[in-house]
Amino acid sequence: MKVQLRMGEWMITMGLVGLYRVFEYGLRNEIIDQQYRQSISVRPWGLELDIDVLPQLPKAYFLYLIDEYSVAKRDSEKLRLYMKQAEKEGQFPQALSAIKKTITDTGKKVLKYFSHQPLANALAALKQVKKPENFELLATCIHTFETALHEPKINEKLTLNYFKAAILKAFFGQVSFLNVSKNSLDLQGHIQEFQKDYIVPAQHDLQLEHVLTDAKSSEEIIAFLDKYKDYQPFKSLKRAWKNKTLENIRSHADNTITKCLLLQEHLAFYNFEEMVFSPIGVAKNNAFNFNWNLEDYQPKPISSLAKLVLFFAPAGAAIYLKKEGFNDQGEYRTYAGFVQSDAAFPEILQKNNHFKQLKQQREPFDSIVSKLVQGVTKEAEYVADHLLFIEFSSDYDSKKTHLHYYHLPMYLAKYFQIYKGKLDYIRPYEYREHFVQHVLRGADPAIVVYPYLRYCIEKGYSHIGPYIAVRERNRILQLKKGVKDMSSTDKRVYAVFRSGQEIRKALEQATASKAAEQYSASSNKKVNAIAYRLLNAAKAGNQKSFMDTLFRLHMSAEKPISPIFLNALHERDLDFATVANAFIAGLLSSGLQEEQEDVVS
Repeated sequence: MKVQLRMGEWMITMGLVGLYRVFEYGLRNEIIDQQYRQSISVRPWGLELDIDVLPQLPKAYFLYLIDEYSVAKRDSEKLRLYMKQAEKEGQFPQALSAIKKTITDTGKKVLKYFSHQPLANALAALKQVKKPENFELLATCIHTFETALHEPKINEKLTLNYFKAAILKAFFGQVSFLNVSKNSLDLQGHIQEFQKDYIVPAQHDLQLEHVLTDAKSSEEIIAFLDKYKDYQPFKSLKRAWKNKTLENIRSHADNTITKCLLLQEHLAFYNFEEMVFSPIGVAKNNAFNFNWNLEDYQPKPISSLAKLVLFFAPAGAAIYLKKEGFNDQGEYRTYAGFVQSDAAFPEILQKNNHFKQLKQQREPFDSIVSKLVQGVTKEAEYVADHLLFIEFSSDYDSKKTHLHYYHLPMYLAKYFQIYKGKLDYIRPYEYREHFVQHVLRGADPAIVVYPYLRYCIEKGYSHIGPYIAVRERNRILQLKKGVKDMSSTDKRVYAVFRSGQEIRKALEQATASKAAEQYSASSNKKVNAIAYRLLNAAKAGNQKSFMDTLFRLHMSAEKPISPIFLNALHERDLDFATVANAFIAGLLSSGLQEEQEDVVS
């Protein structure tokens, strides 16, 4: 029997992508028998599923995740990089500390579950490694550690524990095999729990739908319910349908059994709550806002089939670390990302595979967006305008979810096509990421430019990054207004930037001449103090304070004030934030002529 799994809400589409990835992985690695190779087919609207393949999926699911998040692969890659670092002069102590931490932390976990004498000996020998002269002993310890870690049972156990705690718990809490009471299960035990809690209910409910449609008598339906009498949802149905005619049973099913919200037309015996999809699910007892007609048993009904598809969502997402906040105030969180659009399912599948690949290569977000929209043509503008990036980080224990929707309107799609790579000069990386994310939310990225300028002042950095941030912000705002030719506004921004550089040069020359006669503060300190004052005025939108400082600077430097600054008061050519930030960026830069020539062009 075949069923249609149609796209819909983003979490269901994510589940469909994950289901197909697991299915492909299972076929490719001969986990799923080749007789089922046509059991899941990609269609424009989603997937067509032959239910006979369902029992084959649990093993493929776990082996896919074990391969994806292998602790053996992860630690081997870490150690390879650390050993390269250890070979460099002067970096051995730092590398050794990282190597010892990696081997000791993981080694203790291995010895907790398994008896492994060679590994225990290697951990003891590792304590003797203290100097570069012990490099060969260190290499031997690492080899023993990696050999132990790549043993299938050890890698399976550690990886299962890792992705259950770090990945699946954020999606589903502690249901089924994710419950702490099931931590002692081996791989086969996990497969059996998945089979019992997700596959069997879906099989039973789909068979019931088939029987309700094809049954020739009420006795046939009751006999089917008797066959699976231990299945909880069927117990109440048997009591309700006993001694009823076929027509009455079908009428009762149509009018009483609710339909699934996510996969329409399928019978819903479950509820969309946190144990089904923790990031946005609400516990049934707390879902008062979702109750309709005082229906508190199933505020948001879903089918066992939808519940199964949602369980594949972690395989359909790209999992990555992301820093929230800036500098030392930032915090790294694990995020799941997904690309949703109004395109056909094959294109969504392809875009998400590309998105995942780019995230694994640690590509910056602006580069990812640029590459995903490169194939957009004029005929496909509607699709580009409905491209949605979704990412979330969920903490089940604190019941907290950070959910971000990034919409890509047409003007932004054009920006990433025309100005691909222009944000590369914004460094450090975290400011560039936040800049792009604010733009995709439809917010003014000036909120990122201000802390970026402050960071450059504090660190004493003199590079082209602040100017690029100001210029690209202005380009995005102009595209949003419908402006097509950027040459005139780009020239104005650059003129303000150059004005800031000239004022800096004048201050440096004045300081140098005074220093020859008597002691005076360094030019950098003076420039930084002025930049702080200007930045505070710009951030507060205090045009009077900013212009007052600007006039004083030009008077002391004996420089004429450009009309662009006067026009900024009325925001005639450029908005005040662009003028202010471009001038500050120029004030912070020095000796960048060669870099400027490349970037400005």
